[in-house]
Amino acid sequence: MTNKTKKAFVFDFDDTLAITTARVIIRNSMNVSYKSVSSLEFPGYKLGNGESFDFSEFRDDIFVKNADPTFLMNLAREVYMEGHEVFILTARQDTVAAAIHTWLMKNGVKATEIHCVGADSNIPISKKRVLFDMVSRFDKIYFYDDSEENINVFKHEKIRSFLV
Repeated sequence: MTNKTKKAFVFDFDDTLAITTARVIIRNSMNVSYKSVSSLEFPGYKLGNGESFDFSEFRDDIFVKNADPTFLMNLAREVYMEGHEVFILTARQDTVAAAIHTWLMKNGVKATEIHCVGADSNIPISKKRVLFDMVSRFDKIYFYDDSEENINVFKHEKIRSFLV
């Protein structure tokens, strides 16, 4: 009888497993869309007076369906084929969970669970809650995300975090 380590591989979606053309729209005080930023530019963008963010493109599944896989998709596929559990932990909302599932299947991975925490007001804390729940179920967790804030929000001896 072997004592096999139970591992979970947790991936963010945007800019970690997939590159999409979805953009965060910036609206002015009149609620008129007048510019947009990519998901890579978004963390550094500071809203001006009267501006607001519009994340509607991240709730539209067409941007998921047309996504291009990153190099990490190879790792996700490899660990899935080895029999490890693959999870998605994304700042997107539940409206695109089915599209993410379909996209993953098309790319050779069946996710154990897809956690969409985009409806929450504090994404890093929401991701922390999901990871904390997983700690009790797995011996080792490998977490991949393109946000340093998300990577640093939860440290635990069972979690190995990778900024991509």
